[in-house]
Amino acid sequence: MEYKIEVKELLIQDRKMVLTIMGEIADETINSHFLSKPKIVLHFFNEQEDRRIPFVLSNVTYVDGKCFFSGKYTYRLDLLFWKTRNAYQPFDMYINFGFADFYEEKIKVDLTPEVFETDDKCYGYTLEGNHFRFLPNKKKIHHSPVSRFCVNFVNFLIKVVQFVFAVAMLPIYIIDGILRLTDIIRFPARFNDESYLKRFVAFVFWRFSQVATLKIALWTVKRFVFKTCYNFYKLKKVQNNKITFISLRRDDISGNFAFVHNKIKDDKNLKIDFILNEHTIAEMSFKEIRIFTKACATSKVIVLDEFTPQIHYIDLRPQTKLIQLWHACGAFKTFGFTRLSKPHGSPQPTRNHRSYDYVTVSSTYCKKCHSEGFGIPTDNVVATGIPRTDVFFDEEYKKQARDKFYSAHPHFKNKKIILFAPTFRGMVKETAFYPTEMFDLNTVCAKLPEEYVFIVKHHPFVKDKQPIPKKYKDRIIDLSDDTELNDLLFVTDAIITDYSSLVFEASLLDIPMIFYVFDLEKYINERDFYFDFKLFAPGKIVYSQEQLIDVIDKEDYCTEKIKPFADMFFDYLDGKSTERVVKLIYENLKNNA
Repeated sequence: MEYKIEVKELLIQDRKMVLTIMGEIADETINSHFLSKPKIVLHFFNEQEDRRIPFVLSNVTYVDGKCFFSGKYTYRLDLLFWKTRNAYQPFDMYINFGFADFYEEKIKVDLTPEVFETDDKCYGYTLEGNHFRFLPNKKKIHHSPVSRFCVNFVNFLIKVVQFVFAVAMLPIYIIDGILRLTDIIRFPARFNDESYLKRFVAFVFWRFSQVATLKIALWTVKRFVFKTCYNFYKLKKVQNNKITFISLRRDDISGNFAFVHNKIKDDKNLKIDFILNEHTIAEMSFKEIRIFTKACATSKVIVLDEFTPQIHYIDLRPQTKLIQLWHACGAFKTFGFTRLSKPHGSPQPTRNHRSYDYVTVSSTYCKKCHSEGFGIPTDNVVATGIPRTDVFFDEEYKKQARDKFYSAHPHFKNKKIILFAPTFRGMVKETAFYPTEMFDLNTVCAKLPEEYVFIVKHHPFVKDKQPIPKKYKDRIIDLSDDTELNDLLFVTDAIITDYSSLVFEASLLDIPMIFYVFDLEKYINERDFYFDFKLFAPGKIVYSQEQLIDVIDKEDYCTEKIKPFADMFFDYLDGKSTERVVKLIYENLKNNA
């Protein structure tokens, strides 16, 4: 593949770097990759850690067998690294580049910018071969604790004065609101609620908040209490035998936690605690805040299985190690910092994810993806395998799962079972949905022989039920609200999915897969993937219900793509992932650093 990449502009002002990059790709197969986008990653190294952060491409165009791309983005240089952020070490910046099935790190690129400016205030700069070298000026970047305290104290006094003045003006705001209720003066257009009382209260609060910039809300108070409690419990010693499992996605010991806990529960030398609920800081009771902060302050190892924002509001002690047993296999849909500048992506200044000491993943290939997505060093991502996948290598467990299913659904025995398991649309849990009209079970069942039966398993976020025709109720069961998804794979003959991470588990069992992606282009633009979907999806890709039915009827599944996919995303196929994760936990219990 021929490509050309140039740095057009590099501006360094205070702690920020403004970078403009342009490039082009020429390849005879370029037109077949029109849904693929070039990927540029800025790869930073200091003496102790690295950091991958995507470069935001705002323009991608395909013309006459070529792909042209460009972008401009502003980065905070002082927030690139986390564990070593206060060391102010010199660091290098390389460029990694990928497109379709091509990926190369530290590429040779024209780094001489046409426009270059630096104020030489916080960072110096040199060009060395195929990378930039940045030289921090610690005295300029670092503010003394005394000066920071003085600035914060003055800002606080200003906000207090504004708040007191707003309270003194409150009677005037109330009179103003009453006059507007009588239509002597009209309400601004934004206050259009039918209830006079709601309109009045909203208007008075709005007038008050325009002056009182000191925000006193339950969330603010609880966050203050949260940090204060943690600092209090830091007076206690870290217990070198204490492990705390924290999850916001489950209220019982299940998933990866269950497998790890089963391995260590008989160790009498360990003190094991669980915090299992979905409460954010704002939703926590003060008792829950006390329990959470005490556990974080006194545990030697903390284990997560999901994004846990509470943990990132505090600075864990160096003795405490934070291990993220990320719940998903592989690296499919982009997340975290990889979605920089996109809706619901992590903005660069956020602390989210940066505190992880280790993240466990299923393969070496995933290391660069999770390093980029979580904003952590590549060495902090460990390819142990995913504990809950150990059951795929346990023949006794698989037999029990099959027996349990057929006992509950005997009419599915000796049938060809198709599992319909798509992911949700929408960006967050609250707005999640699936367009059920795109999978018409009435039509599908009518056009396929009776030997085909269907299990419907929607994502837990999707609340609307899939309509099941009465005529075919003996050929369809909806198990969206119950049954472990992995257990269903042991009775499945083929899977209909789209962008679900289920594909990783299915590849371990060599199950034929159909990717029904009627909205692929839209999904790529809004969410995107870590790899070229059309090249690497381990099965047949279809775009309409008619194509879907035809593939099932002909059993044209493209199964030859499954094994290479599994080999890419799983380093170990031995059923011992839990053992490797437990070993990692014990190593960190013994580590006194």
